[in-house]
Amino acid sequence: MSRDLDLWAYQRGVTLDFSRPGKPTDNVFIEAFNGRFRAECLNTH
Repeated sequence: MSRDLDLWAYQRGVTLDFSRPGKPTDNVFIEAFNGRFRAECLNTH
């Protein structure tokens, strides 16, 4: 999967930028979204 994503991004000129492992504060907005989504949608069913 990772290799496929790298190839897809490279072919389209997309730069991938990853947050540091174990540092959710690097990506506060998506971490907050993930928490709300999990609480409202995934844990309900």
